[in-house]
Amino acid sequence: MDLTSMLEDWPFPVFQLADGDRIVWANLSAQEWLGLSLRKLVDRVVWDIMDTDPDSRSITGTARQTSGALTTRDVMVSKSGQEERQPASLTAYVNGAYVGLSVWFTGPQPREAKIGGQVVSGMGRLIAHELKNPLAGIKGAAQLLRDDVDSEEGLALIDLIGSEIDRIGRLADRMESLGDVDPTSVERVNAHEILRQARRIIQSAYPDIVFTEKYDPSLPHVAGHADTLMQAVLNLIKNAAEASGPKGEIRLKTSFRSGVKGARRDGAAGQQLPVQISVRDNGPGIPADMQQQVFQPFVTTKSDGQGLGLALVSKVAAAHGGLVELFSTPGETTFSLLLPAPGTKDPT
Repeated sequence: MDLTSMLEDWPFPVFQLADGDRIVWANLSAQEWLGLSLRKLVDRVVWDIMDTDPDSRSITGTARQTSGALTTRDVMVSKSGQEERQPASLTAYVNGAYVGLSVWFTGPQPREAKIGGQVVSGMGRLIAHELKNPLAGIKGAAQLLRDDVDSEEGLALIDLIGSEIDRIGRLADRMESLGDVDPTSVERVNAHEILRQARRIIQSAYPDIVFTEKYDPSLPHVAGHADTLMQAVLNLIKNAAEASGPKGEIRLKTSFRSGVKGARRDGAAGQQLPVQISVRDNGPGIPADMQQQVFQPFVTTKSDGQGLGLALVSKVAAAHGGLVELFSTPGETTFSLLLPAPGTKDPT
């Protein structure tokens, strides 16, 4: 299962380009937008049928040169031969011998195509496939290391590796259902236990980072699934660690939030979201023009990033009926997960 098959049903146009930006594949959304079948698109230069300014067209060549993922925002695009243009973001990324090009329309869109929607559902299947392959080898290596480790601290770290491998295995088994609006099995999850375990994992990789924890002991449990919530929290703390640097400061906090409701797929107000989990770092902050787009797949502020971590966080929040918020200024960035408590239900 490769990236191309995962992108087939994504709700925005995606192209796969060979040298000269000739199309070798386009997903269904691209075909519908352009009004052309895949057979009629193949071997045509993408810029001959999708019009934009010359500077924006250079994004594919730059992606080839840097072997990275790049995004150009506030671009006006149109189908060739039409005067009406639409605002969009273009993202180019390397996919094997080809370059992928996605067109994310930034004007009014159907709810299903927005952040946290079905975009990440296909990505979940890809991640599951990619996760399962190395897990057995990592677990075997950890078991061999145990025979050569005598210290209590070393054995504890090996146990941590083993428990994380098992958790990732369970997570991989569930990734195909990540696109569901609600988790398939709702549990009572202790947010503080998840935060403490996630902090321990990240601090083992970033030992010089200073963590501050401020938890509300009266906070109710979260209604959700522990493994997927753990992955979302890990992604947020890892991003904070990378943003704040090797000697940065990260604050983990839980609090009760009243008056906030999620949104249902029909646009109506959803369930109450009283549990707030916040991760704050003292990094340089996220530029204002990026803050509305960092949850989109392949959009990243890191030169070597893949732009998938925050997309997954957004999807996990949406799958639980919750929300993810971002507040960022120079020197301070806070991501907050707002989640339901057990017994909280959508209004009828």
